[in-house]
Amino acid sequence: MKDALEYYRILNISPNAGFDEIKHSYRELAKRWHPDYNKDKDTTDIFQQLSVAYETLSDEKNRLIYDILSLVYTKENYPDVENITPFKDGEEGVDIRALNLQWIRAWGINYVSGGGSKTVSREKALRLTLQTALLNWLVGWWHPKSFVKNIKILWSNFKNPILYGESSKILLHNMIAYAKDKQPVKALKCGRQALALLPQKDRPLVESFLIGLNVKASCPPVWNVALLRSSQLLFPLFLVVVLLFSTADKYFNLSDAELWHLFSKDDKINYYQQVNFEGGGQSVDDVVVGKIMSIPLDKSDNSKLYHLLTKSKIMYGPSENFDVIKTLPAATTVRLTGYTPDKIWARVMIDNGETGFVHYENIKQGIGKEIPFGSSIIE
Repeated sequence: MKDALEYYRILNISPNAGFDEIKHSYRELAKRWHPDYNKDKDTTDIFQQLSVAYETLSDEKNRLIYDILSLVYTKENYPDVENITPFKDGEEGVDIRALNLQWIRAWGINYVSGGGSKTVSREKALRLTLQTALLNWLVGWWHPKSFVKNIKILWSNFKNPILYGESSKILLHNMIAYAKDKQPVKALKCGRQALALLPQKDRPLVESFLIGLNVKASCPPVWNVALLRSSQLLFPLFLVVVLLFSTADKYFNLSDAELWHLFSKDDKINYYQQVNFEGGGQSVDDVVVGKIMSIPLDKSDNSKLYHLLTKSKIMYGPSENFDVIKTLPAATTVRLTGYTPDKIWARVMIDNGETGFVHYENIKQGIGKEIPFGSSIIE
């Protein structure tokens, strides 16, 4: 457990100490450092530190608040709990996050960059993300030194559109602030959202605080991180579509097979892509790159239920070189969601909702073993 203001260290106790241990340690240290009995020059300061630490840790509610804020604050930026106010974006502060909005603007002779964490509400997040990405794509390249930096910025914004550590701090801060302001419903909403962002080991503290609020409330809608990511690709996607339309006329009369062979150097399908590093060297990224024939997911369509003919390994990708998700026994029922163009591999969904690949010859249409209750492959 973290000790932002070092209260546990000052009282020479562990974060798991009970009230009796806290009281005993304080009394022993107070006798030693009381100005009436100790004339050292630092005695008054040390005694005041002991008193403040004891006042906080001897009160169950204050101690819980201290432990929670210690999860996300350090000694340098720890807030004044008695005068704490919530972070807001406009009127509300119960549905906000720290958005990653790095930007760069370049022209022929110079460039500037900045941004980073910005506290915004869910309703504003998509617009700001899209706006930042569009400007980075349009005006982030036009200087020799900005080119590589813009690539890094675009990747950072795409990879982490929400800064989870900073968002946890904002939500926990607001939970305490609203509780102090006697707005327990808002505090509950902030705390519930923070729980989803915190490591498992830190959640019991927040759960205890929320139980103490003794109120009920619905949780705000979940943030759509995938939408924030995909919005950043709208501009390059638009350029690709324009390019395709400008050259599509010569391909209109070709069959799917002819198109496949036109763009393939050989009949063997390569599901890997080469990655070149900036400092030199190469690697291989085992991500399937858009070569799977997808089947629309309709969990009410029993015609796409298949079963395994033999004990089979479900792979992360359409090759034996990918890692194994799970090994399933023969007759296990799965849902077909796609296949490779050569129909060597089938993409299937298993009971826990994960999708992977299995040899097409190892599946047969129809239900095998009984589908377990709660399976993700059916409604």
